[in-house]
Amino acid sequence: MAGSESPIWAVVPAAGLGTRMAENAVLGCKELVEVDGETMLEHTILELEKAGIEQIVIVSSPNKPAIDHALSGRGVTITHQSEPSGLVDAVECARNIMGGGACLVALPDVMFTDVNPSATLLAEFDEDTLLTVVRVEEKWGNQLNDTGRITEIDGMKIRGISDKHPERGFPLGELRITGRAIWTEDFWKHNDGNEVSTLRKLAALEKLSASIVKTKYIDVGNPKGYEYAQSIFNR
Repeated sequence: MAGSESPIWAVVPAAGLGTRMAENAVLGCKELVEVDGETMLEHTILELEKAGIEQIVIVSSPNKPAIDHALSGRGVTITHQSEPSGLVDAVECARNIMGGGACLVALPDVMFTDVNPSATLLAEFDEDTLLTVVRVEEKWGNQLNDTGRITEIDGMKIRGISDKHPERGFPLGELRITGRAIWTEDFWKHNDGNEVSTLRKLAALEKLSASIVKTKYIDVGNPKGYEYAQSIFNR
């Protein structure tokens, strides 16, 4: 962590509506769906703790009291996003508590089977906003939608990010942003309220980098991914 002057904290956004997973949600919370004996939220917290992060903020919703109950006494900070106003707003809710600085953003509806991506991010972080990226392969890639696709990369510098196309599958063999990232003060300096357009601004300024990991990556936030995860871990 050559570029970090203070310990990095982490935020886990968990206030979304989770409409894709409504049938599988537990007490209205997709984050409480269990895979391999633990909730997705607990998998994410454990990943962050194993990476050495001590300050973790969970951004939940006042309409999801089951999350507050599940995390009672867990040793994490819980705050509420009053309305499901998107990822940037959720992270800003946590930022208002932590007072700024670089933060690791960890979405709780994804799983990585072979690596701890948060530990890898911390090891590779210098000063750019840094995104965990995977090259999508069969068979696990067949359950991903075409969102978060990198269209241009130069070494580790990300130059281009595609628009979201959730109605179609992700092209196999291409690079995908995974739901793990370290956002720096530069992110907030150029923030326009939209994650993708803000990242594009950083890419144009050569301030956006990739941490490419080799692992199976599962989006458990959609029914296909959830079923795939269950087939792997609950055999």
